[in-house]
Amino acid sequence: MIEFPNLLCITRDSSELSHAAQVNILIQKGARFIQIRSKSLSHSELEDQVKEATKATAQKDVILIINDYIDIARITGIDGVHLGKKDGSSLFARKTLGGNKFIGSTVHNSEEAKKVKLDGVANYVGLGPYRLSKTKFDLTPIISESEINNIVNLLSPIPVFLIGGIDLPDCNLISKFNLRGIAVCAALSNNNLYGENVSRFNQVINKNKLLAV
Repeated sequence: MIEFPNLLCITRDSSELSHAAQVNILIQKGARFIQIRSKSLSHSELEDQVKEATKATAQKDVILIINDYIDIARITGIDGVHLGKKDGSSLFARKTLGGNKFIGSTVHNSEEAKKVKLDGVANYVGLGPYRLSKTKFDLTPIISESEINNIVNLLSPIPVFLIGGIDLPDCNLISKFNLRGIAVCAALSNNNLYGENVSRFNQVINKNKLLAV
């Protein structure tokens, strides 16, 4: 099983920058696992952005995935796709994209986690929401700490990333819940400087990993 980076960086529509430009900046700041997520671009616009973003990751040690769109993942050759509960079948995604592409699944509760484990397709899971998000407003009820522990144990050995309002002080949650990592969107930026906090997240994560040994 691949050892994913501990920080999953997610692009956003609310930035003045294009998604491709966001990917470029995130890579420059040290991101190695990036998800392109758009809810406002048209299909063709998003496809163009993904094609442009993949140029930035060519011959670099970066995993770049797209949220929701299996067809765009197939057309562009991006590294994989992340699927929410309503975004399509992970089994269909695996059949469409092949065995060498990454597939992520979103999980909000134990029942969804059991299905993901039974399907045996997901390379990693996004679990949440941990708290209210600044970038996503259609969230299910916030997941409790006991539920997080139960779901992480249930999904093992599938890598789990906690998502939902994650900020710098939450880096310690990786060791607390035995997670693979955290997924971050809004908190990547600081004072309107896009991606400014990526290096800080990586530093704090690495520091906490050393303290946990």
